[in-house]
Order: sequence, then structure tokens, then C-alpha cells
Amino acid sequence: MKAIAGELPANGRGWWFEVKWDGMRIVAEVTSDDVVLRSARGTDVTVTFPELDDLRASVGDHTAVLDGEVVAFDEAGRPSFAKLQHRMHVMDRRDAAKRANETPVVLMLFDILWLDGVDLTRRSTEERREVLTSTISSSPRIQIPASFEDGAALLEAARAQGLEGVVAKRIERPYQPGRRSPDWRKVKVRNTQEFVVGGWLGGGGTRAGTIGSLVIGCHVDGNLTWVGNVGTGFSTAELRRLSGVLAALAIDDCPFATLPDNPTGRTAHWVRPEVVAQVAFGEWTPDRRLRHPVYLGERDDKPAADVTCDP
Repeated sequence: MKAIAGELPANGRGWWFEVKWDGMRIVAEVTSDDVVLRSARGTDVTVTFPELDDLRASVGDHTAVLDGEVVAFDEAGRPSFAKLQHRMHVMDRRDAAKRANETPVVLMLFDILWLDGVDLTRRSTEERREVLTSTISSSPRIQIPASFEDGAALLEAARAQGLEGVVAKRIERPYQPGRRSPDWRKVKVRNTQEFVVGGWLGGGGTRAGTIGSLVIGCHVDGNLTWVGNVGTGFSTAELRRLSGVLAALAIDDCPFATLPDNPTGRTAHWVRPEVVAQVAFGEWTPDRRLRHPVYLGERDDKPAADVTCDP
């Protein structure tokens, strides 16, 4: 189940509010002898986060399917997608174990979908929360974050702490697997969003021969729409990694519904629109372009087809 972008409900009655974690969405399948972690795209990422095997102990004698978010924290204790980048895209067990020691993560569990073979998705948010908190035990790596009744106060606290925002959830509504529903509403403090990479521009100076900027967009009424280029926020290692990823996706034709403004449309190297990038930006311009975009990292937990142009 996914949230739509919006404002805090005018009347908070009938809603719960939670911190919006700047992490990677995970569905965890836990049996008596195994833990399997899957991204929102269904990719098995169990190897990537070995420390989350702690989930087996947290579930105890039960079997369960759980929904949550993997989060890495910075030195100030704030969720950091940049830190999480060090952990994502790793499928080698030895490398994953090394990185787990360097940058440990926490699994923030906020929903339970199945318990001991019983489907809980048709039950209300309140009922599912009761089952979650009474069944799953916390540990340093497995946490059940609090829900709050005062959304305005939580949003202000998120703003003061430099967090991404809050999520509002209707208390009496069921879980809707695979759907983006107005029953869940994400309210952002800062402008961050996923965008689809449709191409790249060559760099100059120290970036000669590699990526200078990414040509990015999002979907409007099903059409991939160009919103600008992002050329800052990359480490040398990330540029090298992205160059290999995009080289394998090269195509001849522009993937955007309308050719981007020149010179981008003349000079871009086009790619299949499959890579999703997390980007921070100052604001939307009146002509729906991004002002001061900064690359935060690739999201392999978000299908490109689901990336829409949030208001």
C-alpha cells in the first residue's frame, strides 16, 4: 500500500500520524526458520541487510508478513538516505556483512499483513496496529515507531528535527496491497521526490568522459514528462557505478513524451526509463521544472512506472 502526496487532513479526527522515514520500503516474510526481505519491486534483498535476521527473534513462535522501512541514521540521529546508499545494491554476502558493521540499519515496522496464516489486510489500521504491537518485540535493529494523534504537532517536530515529513493514515481503513490510496497521505517538510532517469549529459573538466548530469522526469497521465537535469550530489564512486548501469540501458530514441528543451534534447544520451533517482530540490518553477535539484541516490525499491509528478 502506498501513500498519495498532500496536506495534513483539515480535521485530524479519524487519522493517525507517523514519521515519514527517509529509507527503503521493505516487506518481510518471517517463518519458523527463515526471514525473507523484499523491496517494493519484489526483489529479494535479504542478503543486503544481514543484521535484520534479528527479525526472526522479534516474531517469536509466529509466522508473519510485515511492512516497514529500512533506515540508516546519520551522526545526529536523523534518517539519512545518503547513508543508506552505502548499503543498497549490495548482493555479495561478505561485502554486505562488512557494510553492516560500518553502517548498520534499523527496520522500522509500521504494519502487519499476515499472522500465522491469517490475512489481516481487511482489518482496520487500528486493529492491525494492536496485533503488531502485541505480537512483535523490539530490538536494537527492529523497531515499531510510535503513532500520534496530533498531526500538526508532529509535522512541526519533523520540521524542527530536519526530517522528511509525516504520514497520515485513516484509523478505520483496511490495508490495500499494491494501491496508492488517499487513506494514506504523505506530508513533506522538505522537497524530495523520486524521478525517472531518461538520459544523461556528458561532463566536462574532472567529469570529462563520464556523466555530467542526469536527464530526469516523472509521469503525468501516464506520460513520462521531463522536469530538468540534476548534476550535483554525486560521489566519484556513484558516478562510476551509474555509468555502468546507464550504459546497459542505452537507446536511440527519447523516452520522454515531448523532447526536452534544447540543448538537452540535442545532446542527451537516451536510456530506457528504468532507473529511479531520489532527488532533493528547492521548488517547482511555474513551468514545472525543478529548481536547484541535488541527487541523493538511486532507488531500486521503486518501479519507474509508479513515479508520478507529485504536486
